[in-house]
Amino acid sequence: MFKIKNLAAPLVLAVLCFACGSAPGGKKTTEPAWVSDPYAAYNRNVYLAAVGLGTARDAAEKAALNNLTSIFGQSVTSETKTDYSYSQAINASSSAWSERTSVAQAIKTSVAMDTLIGAETKDVWRSPDGTWYASAIMDKAKTNMIYLDMIQQNQQTITKLTALSASERQSLEGLMNYYQAANLADANQVFANVRNVISPGSMAGINLRTGNDLRLEASRIARDIPITVIVENDRRDRIRGAFSEVLTKGGFRTGGSSIRYVLAANLSLDEVVYPNTTIKYIRYVVDADLIDTSTGAVLFPYNINDREGHAVLSEAETRAVASAESRIKTDYMDRLGLYLSGGITK
Repeated sequence: MFKIKNLAAPLVLAVLCFACGSAPGGKKTTEPAWVSDPYAAYNRNVYLAAVGLGTARDAAEKAALNNLTSIFGQSVTSETKTDYSYSQAINASSSAWSERTSVAQAIKTSVAMDTLIGAETKDVWRSPDGTWYASAIMDKAKTNMIYLDMIQQNQQTITKLTALSASERQSLEGLMNYYQAANLADANQVFANVRNVISPGSMAGINLRTGNDLRLEASRIARDIPITVIVENDRRDRIRGAFSEVLTKGGFRTGGSSIRYVLAANLSLDEVVYPNTTIKYIRYVVDADLIDTSTGAVLFPYNINDREGHAVLSEAETRAVASAESRIKTDYMDRLGLYLSGGITK
């Protein structure tokens, strides 16, 4: 005679065990080992790994990448800051990067993730309480080679950018080359820091030029580049004086004749009449073009305009000129500096 009870007990136990390990929809409820220790799933000799959590899957994946990034401290913070200027330098210098699609794609992926090149999310798990967990990893050997490749390519581009003849060095184009080289050198320093974290000592014997050294050389080049400032309709030369002052502070020489670079500007002052007010308004417009007279090309256009008011028209005009003068002193050199360093284009 069959013993039904002996058959039923194992069956009930099996059902209970299945319920413990699964949730409706087939989701595992047992916490994977990597949630508390990512190196339980990934060999720490091969990978760098981190775990993140969030109320949604994408939030957990982003947290995992951020936690992985934090292993590198300030290195990656610097990398984020140099992303834009680095890409500008690559484009301006016609670097070999455009022909290296695998590395170019790695850079694009890095910017999209706002994290390290070579980092990727792997496992995800949702706990019974709805919290999402994700792991992020970096293959040390693969990433180390990617960064070394980028460093070597940047080194070659820096050499190309700074291999200038005497006449090329005494030009704004030469100055821009050095600024672009400095951006690449900044990026190289970050890449080197990342490699040293992944593989301590891996940068031994590799000498890198620093961005600061290249900017110092750029400042020496600027001192050999005179710029003539000419401003039309400039009463008492206040606008010309403002431009000359900021160029001098920026390291350039001003004045002279038969000079290749000319800052040609025009000041316009016009009364603006508004109804139902006794206040007199003057609108000022300053248009300034930095011109290479050897080609006639406008290298950097600049425009500011605003209005100033006063009960007396002449005083409104005085205020308008003073406002224009102040704005030139405040932001012209910063904007020109960004242009020369590849931060902005015309």
